Amino acid sequence: MRAGRLCAVIVFVAACSTGDPDGANNGLKVMPDSVTVAIGSSAQFAVTDRAGAAVSAATWTTSDATKATVSSSGSVTAVAAGRVTVTASAGGKSGSAIVRAAVPKNFTIDAQITQATQSSDGSIPMVLGGNAAVVNVLLRTTQSGSEPMQVVLRLFGSNNALIRADTIRSTGALSTVPTYLAPVVQFLVPASLLSSVASWQVVRDPKGEIPDIDPSDDQFPRAGPATLAKVTVPAVAIRFVPIVLAANGNATGSVTTVQLPEYLRTAKSLHPLGVINATVGIPFSTQANFGTAPSGGGAAFWQQVLAELDLARVADINGDPDSYWLGIIVPPSGFTFTSYGGFGYIAGAGTSHGAGTRTALAIQVGWFSRASQARDGIAHELGHNFGRAHAPCGAAGSPDPLFPNAGGVIGAVGHDVFSWANGDAVSAVARGAQTGDLMGYCTPVWISDYSYKNVLQFRGNSAVSLIRQTEPVRSLVIRGRIESNTRVVLEPAFTIMARATGPERDGSYQLIGRAADGRTLFRYSFDPATLDHADNVRHFLFAIPATPAIDDSLTSIEVTGAGAGAQLRAGSSSALRAATSATPMVTRNSDGATITCADRSARGILIADATSGTMLGTASAGSTRVVVASGTRVSVACSDGVRTVRSEAVVQ
Repeated sequence: MRAGRLCAVIVFVAACSTGDPDGANNGLKVMPDSVTVAIGSSAQFAVTDRAGAAVSAATWTTSDATKATVSSSGSVTAVAAGRVTVTASAGGKSGSAIVRAAVPKNFTIDAQITQATQSSDGSIPMVLGGNAAVVNVLLRTTQSGSEPMQVVLRLFGSNNALIRADTIRSTGALSTVPTYLAPVVQFLVPASLLSSVASWQVVRDPKGEIPDIDPSDDQFPRAGPATLAKVTVPAVAIRFVPIVLAANGNATGSVTTVQLPEYLRTAKSLHPLGVINATVGIPFSTQANFGTAPSGGGAAFWQQVLAELDLARVADINGDPDSYWLGIIVPPSGFTFTSYGGFGYIAGAGTSHGAGTRTALAIQVGWFSRASQARDGIAHELGHNFGRAHAPCGAAGSPDPLFPNAGGVIGAVGHDVFSWANGDAVSAVARGAQTGDLMGYCTPVWISDYSYKNVLQFRGNSAVSLIRQTEPVRSLVIRGRIESNTRVVLEPAFTIMARATGPERDGSYQLIGRAADGRTLFRYSFDPATLDHADNVRHFLFAIPATPAIDDSLTSIEVTGAGAGAQLRAGSSSALRAATSATPMVTRNSDGATITCADRSARGILIADATSGTMLGTASAGSTRVVVASGTRVSVACSDGVRTVRSEAVVQ
């Protein structure tokens, strides 16, 4: 479809019949050439010669007086349902017209405008800059029938100026109880046109061709054109990151710029996103083990990779801090089953940029047997990053207690506008009210108006971090997890360049840094981040500006709360001094390198590309493997648990 055009699709096949409009055989012309008249009602005909002059002394006859009678003046009265030919004769010439006698009915028109889903009150606005919109039209009749009629969509700009009108004549069976599962007419409004539309209205049978005992409901809205509710949402930036499974033969998720439309198809179809700026990032290596073939992908695997990728996002000093990071994973060769298809953080506020907010993982497109499953998973995990918990469909864990529809279904008919607008369908196919919501585990999926409205609201929320700086600063990065509120696990801390991020709200846990003499160098109260699929595990990650006091005096880091706690203590200062002047060991292999800290007692290692600053991998050990080309200069950060030694090396 070309931009700027207004297209329409009719559910029924059009048909028409005419009388003898030109009187070609007999020389007189009867006007109108055809008319539908309600039983008991009348219609007036006129007759002219071929030059257009009125013929006043015509004789009128009807082909079936049991269905319609005609007076000497050309007034036709419908008597019983059926089709009749009315003929006017004068001076040896004649002309005819068609009369359809119909049972008296009332026709009512209703409509909705939607981009994926619409609430019953029509209050969901159109998101500009993204998807097209569809106007679904319903025609309700007091008695079933198949009267052909025109439907007109009128779009108005500012000052009520008509900017577009489209007319469709539809025929087919009309229902006394129509639903949006089968709209009589659909109009496609291109995304490029939406910004110009101020109001809209749909009109039934504007020429009055079909008798209607109550014409007051022949337009929608009844009182006149309705203001088109529109909203502009911030552009969303998404970085797709191929994940390298170093412990599983370097199996690497496949995502390229060519594949991005497929990865984003469900997200664009269902979420109120507007403009999407999608890119493909540098591969990220993890030591997390997918499992033992043929079945893998357990929760611990996903949680480890998610936490590591979140660290890479926070440590990304040259990229867009607003970006959402989506790690793409492919199960290694020999695996035919994964326990989970993705993992993601459930963010608390739309403009939160810190840890545990904008990072998720999903299986690559093409791995599942169901073609849409991977792209559905991308949209599902983005939904978590947009603040949505699970819908209670398919036994999804920790479901949203406020979800309004039993069984986690969408509850109202949705429509696939995206596929029509992009040429993959010839109409906006309806999705039944019993379809599972995107945020559940059922298939197939669509999005409820509840989830849609909450995502739209979430993306307009604001929040301010207690620690947030636009420019990267030298920061102490502390991370870990809390299991079942009874066990705290602290990963090795690193001092690196990062965008500082701290707790956005107070909580039941305390993060404390102390000097050797017991002095408190920093203290923060926090609540850990929430993960989907993991009721009993929560993550935390903070990047605290590394002050001189922290650099000089920090010897221990501890996290306490809910009766649990953990502590990291710095190693010996002599080992740190020795490692400062040493060069890390780099061992080249077929598709990357193994990099080992000079201090063999190091508790953690973090590898970054020294040129771009992009993190390539990390491990809670003194050695790790990364995929990197020969000649690449890498930055190596080695941690004794609390303090960091940094150096550089070249992968030969």
